[in-house]
Amino acid sequence: MPSPIAHAVSGYVLGKFILLSPSTPYQWRGAFFQNFYPVLIATVADFDFIPQILTGIRFHRGITHTLIFAMVFSGMISLIARYYRQQNYKNLFGFTLILYSSHFILDFFTDGGLGLQLFWPFTDMYFKSPIPFFPRVRHNLGLFDARHIEFIIFEICYSIMILMILYCWKIWQSRRVEEL
Repeated sequence: MPSPIAHAVSGYVLGKFILLSPSTPYQWRGAFFQNFYPVLIATVADFDFIPQILTGIRFHRGITHTLIFAMVFSGMISLIARYYRQQNYKNLFGFTLILYSSHFILDFFTDGGLGLQLFWPFTDMYFKSPIPFFPRVRHNLGLFDARHIEFIIFEICYSIMILMILYCWKIWQSRRVEEL
């Protein structure tokens, strides 16, 4: 599965693409919404490790990896953010749901594991891509096993690649603005 680094970098890049587009309202262009908010929202689904550590009961890729939870969480966070930032609730909800759902997309394309129960509680079916993009992480090998090198190199290359795409897009956008 992608590490928190891949989820964070993906959320950051996705947030930049959305927030730096010309149609984005000016008041969203603060440091919090451009940097911290996208990273937090894109990684928060994996915070389910906390109750797992405390109780020993398996929580990972459970309820926090369902569409129902994503919508409820996005709704609650958008209400809170709207209260403090005086933002449009509908825009905040959409932005938050897109960022949160980016987590599912990365997990969907991961080798190994059962997949995601996206439509729980309506069905117990697991969904997983037949063509994985992210390599398998073998947690049973321990944290510092040399066989994790493939996974680490892949994550670094993936992160650099999408950050370079963002950088090129920003250059293209600035040239486009200069032409106008």
